[in-house]
Amino acid sequence: MCGIVAHHGLVPALPALLDGLGRLEYRGYDSVGVALDPGDGGPPSVHRTAGRLPALVAALPADVHGATTGIGHTRWATHGAPVAANAHPHRDCSGRVALVHNGTIEDASRLRAELAVRGHGIVTEVDSELVAHRIEDALPAVPDLDAVVRAVAQAVDGLRGAWALAVLVAGVDGVVLARRSSPLLVGAGTDRHMAASDELGLGPEVTEAREVPDGHLVALADEVRWFDAQARPVPAPGAWSLGARSTAVDRGSAPDFTAKEIDEQPAATRRLLDGLLGRLHGGRLLGDLGLGTPERVRLVACGTSGHAAEVTARVLAVEGGIPARVVTASEPDLAVPEPGTLTVALSQSGETADVLAALDRWGDPVLAITNAPRSSLARRADAVLGLGCGPEVGVAATKTFTSQVVAGVAVALAVGARAGAVSASRLAQLESVLDGLPARLATTASLAAAPAAALADELADEPGVVFVSRGAGVPYAREGALKLEELTYRRVQAVPAGELKHGPIALLGPGTPVVVVNAEPRGRLAVGVSEITARGARAVLVGASEDATLPISSPAEEPPWGPLEAAVALQLFAREMTVRLGHEVDRPRNLAKSVTVE
Repeated sequence: MCGIVAHHGLVPALPALLDGLGRLEYRGYDSVGVALDPGDGGPPSVHRTAGRLPALVAALPADVHGATTGIGHTRWATHGAPVAANAHPHRDCSGRVALVHNGTIEDASRLRAELAVRGHGIVTEVDSELVAHRIEDALPAVPDLDAVVRAVAQAVDGLRGAWALAVLVAGVDGVVLARRSSPLLVGAGTDRHMAASDELGLGPEVTEAREVPDGHLVALADEVRWFDAQARPVPAPGAWSLGARSTAVDRGSAPDFTAKEIDEQPAATRRLLDGLLGRLHGGRLLGDLGLGTPERVRLVACGTSGHAAEVTARVLAVEGGIPARVVTASEPDLAVPEPGTLTVALSQSGETADVLAALDRWGDPVLAITNAPRSSLARRADAVLGLGCGPEVGVAATKTFTSQVVAGVAVALAVGARAGAVSASRLAQLESVLDGLPARLATTASLAAAPAAALADELADEPGVVFVSRGAGVPYAREGALKLEELTYRRVQAVPAGELKHGPIALLGPGTPVVVVNAEPRGRLAVGVSEITARGARAVLVGASEDATLPISSPAEEPPWGPLEAAVALQLFAREMTVRLGHEVDRPRNLAKSVTVE
């Protein structure tokens, strides 16, 4: 997963490239680079560095600032270490070709061997460089823009994998784009044309956007021209208006975006609930989305979204009365097509490659639950339930998780109401509990803030933590563990409390912290706590009881979706631990917000 941006226009390219790359860092920030057309027929000027954007800005020479055509890249490493030598843009042997790439070339080893036999000097570990050499082989001695389009089409023909490419060639005025299975948009403004991995990479001067169709190519020049996979001209796809907007994201007085986004959860869930409550009776929400009543539901997701899917599946089974199965999107092999199935795909960014690839296995109607209503997933789905959280800059998901749970619960209750499994009185009772959720999230943030900081002080030197719960609390234990793992780089494990005695109890010794997310059935969970303390381990209780280490606010009776409020307390704890350890909260190592490679 990487972010790419391209620019051709009447104004300098560099400000737009750097601005776009800064907003695409959620897709990766291992290294960054740009290539600029000098405008004199010479080779593209390539500048790249390991690390984040400020390092590149500091290293840029003055003579590149006037270029009006260029490409840029921010990387999440797949092939090759995250060092400057492997950073994009990549070049061919001659230096005539410079390209940036989002995606993976699956047959890179074979291509590398073939190119070496043909005499190419391959200087990086990166699969993307191989495409530059293939373009080099296909270019005539004196190319024009149409010749570059044909060369790129020939270079990608027969490749296995996914790509969004932006290519510069010496002496050619324009950028050639190619796309297969990786997101790529083309935007137009009054004085420029741009391309980027998503709308965030298109500056506020860009007023409309089009998606590059899968397998197609584009010539980005004074005139934007569109081509099929054989480099034959085709009409432009439909555009949508981006309208007047600000692409800036401000953390205000918060110490980091993660802290800001944790605090935004009550408001985010309030907005979402205001649009959902009242549409659940009779399953009206399904009708509004153009969906029928399913016989079963398949939930497809990864990571944090997978934990939200687990909550949704439980509510579907308990209240909706229909079978629901969670499929890990990267491992969909055992999920076979079944008539009457609704597939619910959960992805915060809407660009998760594993989710998009999994959807191709079935012919079911697809409901997307995403925070990106113009994403690849949203365009692929039959119906979209947007979260409306606003930008989430912190890589570790916070407000998108709680909103995904709320959206999934709403869908589950609507299904149950449509099928007659949830009575009107029961639905009204659950709606009332949902309606009070934003206030409980806010109260939990207040209650847990100081205890989370104190606990982080106590546990900062611990090498690992175990998380447990029972029943509806298990997904929240898993999510809390994932947050701590992502941000602190500690070894963390999460299991149902009953599974402790089947192996993980071997990890427990004197003082080992075990985070216990209180949930029903409390009696059975108490047995797990006894097993923990009997081994001298420390039980860290998360719940509404007086003896809770991390207190939360909860309703009088636990709802079928479990202790969602605990997510806030666990997020606060993970963030506080990260601060104590001196790690960057918003940009944890090796991670990116949108996983666009398989």
